[in-house]
Amino acid sequence: MKKLFTLAMIALMAALPMMAQRHNYSSSAPSNRYDYERGHSRWIRNYYGKDMYFGLRIGPAFSHISGDAISYAGDSKTGLHLGGVVGFEITNRAPVFFETGLSYVNKGGKGDFVGHKLATNLSYIELPLVFKYIYYTDIGISIHPLFGGYLGVGVGGSIKDLTDHTKIGAFGKDKDGMERLKRFDGGLRIGCGAGFSMFYLDLTYDIGLANISHDDYNSSSNRTLYLNFGVNF
Repeated sequence: MKKLFTLAMIALMAALPMMAQRHNYSSSAPSNRYDYERGHSRWIRNYYGKDMYFGLRIGPAFSHISGDAISYAGDSKTGLHLGGVVGFEITNRAPVFFETGLSYVNKGGKGDFVGHKLATNLSYIELPLVFKYIYYTDIGISIHPLFGGYLGVGVGGSIKDLTDHTKIGAFGKDKDGMERLKRFDGGLRIGCGAGFSMFYLDLTYDIGLANISHDDYNSSSNRTLYLNFGVNF
């Protein structure tokens, strides 16, 4: 353990000069960073003048399940999205960032099945993997179009029969030993955000590409719309 710690410290000390060199640039040499000229011969530095940022996100998640096997969850339900992100500048020529992090999100859906009203509630831990282009306006607001994907794993959930007031586990096995839903989830993520000072909001949509159904003849996937509020620092 001590050896690993020592190696990590050596690696960190070796990286610090390179990080410092990245930050020490002048506005007269925009080619050293993405700095670009706008009106009134003004040089705009990147996000808060940094090549890395951290953020917190919270907001509602409006989800449903699309597909064949559990079409009774095709109506939207509202859950919670909560997480943290970190963004890295990936080029010194343009304000392009790679953003990742870790988040907790409620997904699922509602619907009717043979006369029963059902509610499917799924909880996931997710890893976002997105690219952002940050565009700066003259009124102090930055626009953040984003595109990428996400990976997730189901950590809990249930399928409730609101008619009979019964509940079964969403990711467990039924009485015949058949798996209900797969835990793995993943897909595409598109959206757009906006920043003002340290405050941030975005509207993001996830298109699930992973089949969360165990049925060999059917396919089901998550669809989720996020409205996120947060801060970046």
